[in-house]
Amino acid sequence: MQTHRLLAFLPLLFLAPAVFAEDVAPVRIPLGKPDLSRGLPVMQAFANRASASAWSSKPLPLGELSDLLFAANGINRPDNGKRTAPSALNAQDVDVYVFTTTGVFLYDAKAHALELITAGDHRSEVLMMHDPAHPVALSPIELVLTSDSTRFPFGDDGQRREWGDLDVGIVSQNIALFCAGTGLATRPRASVKAEDLHKLLNLKEGQRAILDMPVGYAAQASAPAETPAHP
Repeated sequence: MQTHRLLAFLPLLFLAPAVFAEDVAPVRIPLGKPDLSRGLPVMQAFANRASASAWSSKPLPLGELSDLLFAANGINRPDNGKRTAPSALNAQDVDVYVFTTTGVFLYDAKAHALELITAGDHRSEVLMMHDPAHPVALSPIELVLTSDSTRFPFGDDGQRREWGDLDVGIVSQNIALFCAGTGLATRPRASVKAEDLHKLLNLKEGQRAILDMPVGYAAQASAPAETPAHP
């Protein structure tokens, strides 16, 4: 009975931003089994791929987020723990942090679950604002991609940084292709506040916040203004 109540309650985390106070935010959220039958054929998804600049305020259902995270960097071969995204030396150095309106979560691919890092809406703290007069549009979900260089079994600092950057880029493309094939909108953004995110996410030495992927539904285009009739 308690399990059914919890499962019914979890979607409220994403559908109602004000539901959870800091002291009652769920510590762990199990995600449903990904829907492997959905989406456009791969070539149509490539034809649709584009970088979005505006998003609807419509929240993402938990099922949508489950599929998105599996596509980004989930485990698709449970027998050996390998991912949807390859990584240098199979180091699996990339972590995906999920910024929502109610909290920041770490995607646990092994459990296919979200682990609470900190409560509250921290989406506006992700990017460096080059022009405060023109703030970047916020999407319902911000995915911050990090790389942990300590997971590589060998290599100097330069090699580990290069491998981490490449691995993050591969995860980014997984996200972009998923969005293009399922009607979502995204874009890669590298101007993240790396030092601030290091503190917010409690990253350890060797971990770097590299890329932000805002995700949501595309904003509806405004209807053109009607031309006034001549008197």
